Amino acid sequence: MTLKMNPNYKILIEMRDNIIEYLEEQKSINEDALKAYEPMVIQDSDAEIRNMREAIKIRDRITELKRHISVIKKMYPAK
Repeated sequence: MTLKMNPNYKILIEMRDNIIEYLEEQKSINEDALKAYEPMVIQDSDAEIRNMREAIKIRDRITELKRHISVIKKMYPAK
């Protein structure tokens, strides 16, 4: 006996997958951007400090995207 999935739930799963795909792409973009800042030797120049701050911002964005992806996956688990 096969269980039929509720059509509304199927739509939610498709939406979840689309959102996760988008967030994964954004995470990948930010991870690639972060590579430009690593490894960095910190010098006493304003440009270096700006670069370090930008790298920190990108790391924060990646962390936030990972959190969003995790929450969405838990909200609508595939059956």
